[in-house]
Amino acid sequence: MTGNKHILFVDDTEHVISGIKRQLRPYRGQWHLHFATSGKQALELMQRQPIDLIVCDMMMPEMRGDELLAKVAAAYPGTVRMILSGYTDETNLRLGLEVAHQYLAKPCSAEILRETLCQVFKIQACVDNPRIAAEVGEASQLPSLPKIYHELNAAIGDERATSAQIADIFAKDMVLSAKLLHLVNSPYFGLQRTVSNLTDAINLIGLKKLNSLVLSVHVKTAFPVNDPAVERYMEYLWQDAARVAELARLIALSERQSDDRPDQAYLGGLLHNMGLLIFMSRCGDKLKILVEQAVNSDKPPAELEMSIFGFTRAEAAAYVLSLWKIPPRIIESILLQNTPSDSEYNGVNALTAVHAASCLLNPTAVPGYGRLFDMALDQTYLQRIGKLDRIGEWRALAEDVTASFAKK
Repeated sequence: MTGNKHILFVDDTEHVISGIKRQLRPYRGQWHLHFATSGKQALELMQRQPIDLIVCDMMMPEMRGDELLAKVAAAYPGTVRMILSGYTDETNLRLGLEVAHQYLAKPCSAEILRETLCQVFKIQACVDNPRIAAEVGEASQLPSLPKIYHELNAAIGDERATSAQIADIFAKDMVLSAKLLHLVNSPYFGLQRTVSNLTDAINLIGLKKLNSLVLSVHVKTAFPVNDPAVERYMEYLWQDAARVAELARLIALSERQSDDRPDQAYLGGLLHNMGLLIFMSRCGDKLKILVEQAVNSDKPPAELEMSIFGFTRAEAAAYVLSLWKIPPRIIESILLQNTPSDSEYNGVNALTAVHAASCLLNPTAVPGYGRLFDMALDQTYLQRIGKLDRIGEWRALAEDVTASFAKK
C-alpha cells in the first residue's frame, strides 16, 4: 500500500534534512524520498515531480511552513500535507492545523515518523475511493469540523491557557455549553450539587474530554437520522460508543500508555461505529439491505458492507475523519478495528485498545441489529504484539465498565 509513494521533506536546516535521510534510510525501498531546503525549492520540485505527501517545517525564512502548505493545497489538492516542527505554541499550532492534515512535534523518532506515514497512506486510500465520495458526499458537500474544535485543540496545547479562557471558547456555542453542563450534572458524576458555571464544569470533566464532547455533538449534527425505524437505535449506538470509549481508555491505561495515548484510545472508541451512523444517515435503502442480509447470512458484516456499498463502515468513517483532519492514529484505530493485523506497528496503541474494547463489549441485545456489531478478537495480532496474555485483565475491565454503565 505504501510502495511507489513520493514524499517530499522541506526544512531550511541542513542537519535536520541529514537526520531525516539517516532515519528513513532503511525505508528507501518503500518510498521515493525527495528533499528541499526552502518553500520556493519545494514548489519548483513539485512542478517536475508529482508528490503524494509533503512534510515541512513550520518556521522557515522567506516562506513559512503554513504559507507553503497553503500554496500546495491550492495547486495540488491531492497531496497530503504534514507539518513536522518544534514550534507548538497556540498561534503556530492553529495556523498549521488550518492547512495541514497532520502536525508532528520535533524531535520525532524514525519509528513514529514511519508509522505516521504508513497510517496516512492507508487513510488516503479511503479519501481517494470514488464510491465513498459518491455515497457519503464530496469534501465540499460535507459539514466541516467546527472552528471551536481547532480553537480548543490550540488552547489545550498551550500550557498557559486557563480553564476560564477555555470556558470562554466553549461559551461561543450554546448547544455545546448546554451539553457540557448536562453531562457534569448527570448521575455519572454523582455530584451533590448543581453545576451551572462552565469553568467549574471544565475542571470537573477534564480538558482532554472536551474535544471528544465537541466531536460527538458535531457528528450527531452532521449526520442526522430521520427514519423513525432507524432512529430508535440511535440511543443504543451512542450508549455503546460511550462504553467502548471508556473501556478503550482503561485498557490503554492498564498497558501504561502515557501522554495523550489514553485520550486517543477514548476518542477512537467513541467514534468506532461512526460509519454505521453515516450509513443510517446517508444510505437508508442500502442499510435496510445490509440489516436483512446480516440476519439471514453468516457472512461477516464487513464482507456484506463491501458487497452492498463498495466500502465498509470503517472506511466511510475514515474518509470523513480524514477530511476533518483528525489525527491519523485515531483514524487508524477506527479504520483497522476489525483487521488490526493490517497495522505494521508492533506495539500497543489506540488501535489495540479500540479493537479489544469493541470485541469485549460486543453488544447482543439489539433486536435485528445484533450481527452488525459482530467482531472477534484477532489473537494472531495480539500474539504478534505480545499481549495475548492480557485478555483476562481486559475482560475484567469490560465487566467493570458494563456494571458501571448499568447503574446510570
